[in-house]
Amino acid sequence: MAKWLRVAAGLVLVFLGGVAAVARPCPAGEAGAIRLGMTAGFTGPTRAMAVELYRGAMAMFDRQNREGGIGGRRLELLAADDGYEPDPAIENSVRFLDHDNVLALFSALGTPTVSRLLPVLRLHAAKDARLFFPVTGLAASRMPPYVHYVYNLRASYRQEIEALVTAFSKRGLSRVAICHQADAFGRSGWDGAGRALARRGRALCGEATFSRLATANEDMTRQARILAASRPDAVLLIGPAPACAALVRDIRREGLTMPIGLVSFAGGEILLRELARQGRRTGINLEDGLIFSQVTPSWRDDGLAAARDYRRDLEALGERLPPPGGWTGNHAQGSSTGFEGYLNARLLVAVLRAMPDATARRELDAAAGSLAGVDIGLGQPLRLDDPAHQALQAVYLSTAAAGELVALETVVADSED
Repeated sequence: MAKWLRVAAGLVLVFLGGVAAVARPCPAGEAGAIRLGMTAGFTGPTRAMAVELYRGAMAMFDRQNREGGIGGRRLELLAADDGYEPDPAIENSVRFLDHDNVLALFSALGTPTVSRLLPVLRLHAAKDARLFFPVTGLAASRMPPYVHYVYNLRASYRQEIEALVTAFSKRGLSRVAICHQADAFGRSGWDGAGRALARRGRALCGEATFSRLATANEDMTRQARILAASRPDAVLLIGPAPACAALVRDIRREGLTMPIGLVSFAGGEILLRELARQGRRTGINLEDGLIFSQVTPSWRDDGLAAARDYRRDLEALGERLPPPGGWTGNHAQGSSTGFEGYLNARLLVAVLRAMPDATARRELDAAAGSLAGVDIGLGQPLRLDDPAHQALQAVYLSTAAAGELVALETVVADSED
């Protein structure tokens, strides 16, 4: 009991610290403030991703506040740490909805957590609880009964994996193995891989798993040898940056040179930074043979207004308004994860502008459904009224060179089976 109380107290302190960290530009309780609640793993294996996601969103919200907010109301983002664990994510979200009077949940991070938030939303249906733009490709958030409560920006994991399997097939790679996180996220990737291969009359040739909390220093030799025994032409990795870095390192140390496909949750540039560190230790170029699926176009693309604005607004934000745990590392540049957070915030601002009363939850669905072809700076019309409540259908494939993502091709996949 004493141990449980210490853990619970720690969660409360982390939560309160997160709220205090982001409340300064729009003090808690300010009349008319539009409050949003974000739960993410600001500790644990997704910390770097959570910080980048938060930073991108805050860059947009900060800009909007400097320009007068929404109808004179300032945007207030409450962020709380869940450690990439379901139970704290549930606790954070219930507190946001029941005690902090947030308008909506926003950019919850991760399949293991979001999958457990879906029933919470359904239980809060009478209160018009909604989740906007979670960072997961989870199929359940795009299908009945939960799609009614969730709006998505990004493509699904099924779409991402379909794009990766298509890329493998174009290269004549037919034997595909998978190594995935042993939880709802991993199962979602496994399901997507099975579907994509079945459409081609094939099946996975091998499978290995790893723990949700695996670190970059984890020994993945056993997983690498399991994969090697299946004699794959290509391998899919389904996990966050730390685990994927350990897997790429040990797969290559075992002498396996086949292409490796990674979904967006591997973190793009976040993974590349860790691979560079691991490469210096091992003397192996760990960038070779990687194919990344991303759910946003490149944040470096000067042809996109949103990309130009993202870099400008990041610079304006600087290191103000820190997330739970504070700023860490060099934030001089952007990232694919940060750009997703920025676009999430930008599309939510479009929804809020369409609301007669931007503090009324009951008006969220009508406002989201009214967005007919809105352009948030990507040069394409977006809408949220399709059956999956999903704005983007494209998957952006890239590879790596000199620590950066290099575009390969864009694949527009079918929505959901």
